[in-house]
Amino acid sequence: MLTIDADYGHSAALGHLNRSFDVGRVYGLKGPNGAGKSTLLQTLGGELSPLEGTVSIDGAAPGSAAAAGSVVSVGDPVFLPDLTVGEHFRVLSRRSGVNFAEVHELWGIDDAIRNSAVSSLSSGQRQRVYLAAQLYQPAKALLIDEPERHLDHTWTAFLAEELRHLAANGRCVVLASHSPAIFDACDEVVDIS
Repeated sequence: MLTIDADYGHSAALGHLNRSFDVGRVYGLKGPNGAGKSTLLQTLGGELSPLEGTVSIDGAAPGSAAAAGSVVSVGDPVFLPDLTVGEHFRVLSRRSGVNFAEVHELWGIDDAIRNSAVSSLSSGQRQRVYLAAQLYQPAKALLIDEPERHLDHTWTAFLAEELRHLAANGRCVVLASHSPAIFDACDEVVDIS
């Protein structure tokens, strides 16, 4: 369980949240740009310390040794610049133990994409590759910032289904979004405006 009772922000509080996020559920964070959705996700993941209060995952602070591997934060796509998509997945597979063959099929990552440099992909292909690489890492909590960006309607609908599937398989999914299709997949939408 991911729990927060804290003020969050960079130097001044953008908000206070006191609640728990349970395994097996998808939570959406809703609000206008600048409301603090991304900052809240960074605080939940231990990338930012709360200004006041506490955040924990199963009783341990995110980012601590006790919580190592418990949280995967999915934000702006980051890739190893000199590798092909396939080489990138091989590095991740060795590190995480995840077999990505089925994931590639799910996300339409064919041989042509796997043999390409990430820089040669369209923005939609790059987002699909990044989501495929990150969503299946072994962790209890997935913190995802606007996962629908650069995806067309078909891939956004697939993503919504896949988020439900990940939660049903023992993940706590907390995401920030502006997409009605993504919010429809959520068990609960938290408005932080």
